[in-house]
Amino acid sequence: MQAGFKADQVQVVGRFSDFARVSDEADRKEHVFHFCPDCGSQVFYTEPSEPDCVVVSVGSFADPSFPPPTESGYDSRRHQWVGLPDSIQRYAPELWDSVRPLYAAGSYAEAADRGRELIEARPEQGYLYYNVACCESLAGRGADAIEHLRQAIDMWEGCREMANGDSDFDAIRGESAFQELISR
Repeated sequence: MQAGFKADQVQVVGRFSDFARVSDEADRKEHVFHFCPDCGSQVFYTEPSEPDCVVVSVGSFADPSFPPPTESGYDSRRHQWVGLPDSIQRYAPELWDSVRPLYAAGSYAEAADRGRELIEARPEQGYLYYNVACCESLAGRGADAIEHLRQAIDMWEGCREMANGDSDFDAIRGESAFQELISR
């Protein structure tokens, strides 16, 4: 479990060793992991591309009253035996990694179809609906794109503003159903 902080909220005291690694995810970000030189435990990590962010391993606080998590990232990789309260938001952006090459190649209809399969398997992941809507718009499936965008907005209001500036929706931007979704 990790807790993210702005750099000015963290004061690192003591020695640590570093290990840098480039992510194998689509973003290919470099992460610098900072370890205790005595026991080898990871204490915190930073990303050179995001100098204002410090992510601390919650166990480093040794504080049983530390607040519970509010979200679960990479949730598709979470062991099933790790139970989470219903109040915790679950994110699994890594699910879209299998579709990303189709999108990048301009195979939007195929990307949309693969995305629909992901939605069937993980219907709680709102960003899947948004990404499928993008692909459907680009593939000329306007009605499907609007319906999936509506579902995404129902799950997270922030999708409304995101869609308003997303060029993937240029093909349907003039449609009244799209305008109605964006203007609410």
